[in-house]
Amino acid sequence: MVSSSLAAHAQQVLVEANVADDTVKTTFGPNRCYFGHVYGSYGLLAGASGGSGARLRYGLGSLEAQLGGRLKRRFSQTLALNLDLRYAYQQFSLAQNAQKTVPTPTLHKSESLSLHHIQSELSLRLNAGRRGNVIGRYLDLLAYGGWVAGTSHTTEDEPGPGIKSVETTESGLPYLHRWAGGVGARLGSDRYALVTRYRLSSVFRPEYAAFPELPRWVIGLELGWF
Repeated sequence: MVSSSLAAHAQQVLVEANVADDTVKTTFGPNRCYFGHVYGSYGLLAGASGGSGARLRYGLGSLEAQLGGRLKRRFSQTLALNLDLRYAYQQFSLAQNAQKTVPTPTLHKSESLSLHHIQSELSLRLNAGRRGNVIGRYLDLLAYGGWVAGTSHTTEDEPGPGIKSVETTESGLPYLHRWAGGVGARLGSDRYALVTRYRLSSVFRPEYAAFPELPRWVIGLELGWF
């Protein structure tokens, strides 16, 4: 009787653990081996145009907005690699003056060129200081490239008395390049980051090289959701 009682107690489960759950927790997280999240960003175009024929109206009309996802692979406390895939919308609001040549010299009440990008980005992340399972402070050195999936040219005019305005949109523009790429940097802390990018490629196709180049810089803010 005593031996059977001891055997029953020896088979009692005292601790139960799921090894697969522990493995996931130690490999996926903000400061683990792998981490993924979505993000959005909003930036303003900056810098000078290549000539007076392509001046911009700076401010909220000349912008770049992005929505994408990022996968991070951490190698150490100080070094990681990011891979992004995103949609980017870019709008150039053209100044209306006597020197304007892009895309034509015709003046309008307002005029803009819009580009819809599908982009990928690779960035090297340099982390600052030791921390727990959080993103922390970092600097990303990045390079991006992508396909311009759609283009449009929009004008607004006041045709005459009694008509407030007429808006015209042309799409599939033959003078805009279908590929774009550049470099940049991202300075961040947890979910917030300041981003600047410089476009290396030309907005216009080689056969339209006479067009002055549009501003290449974008400076903006990024917000991560995680």
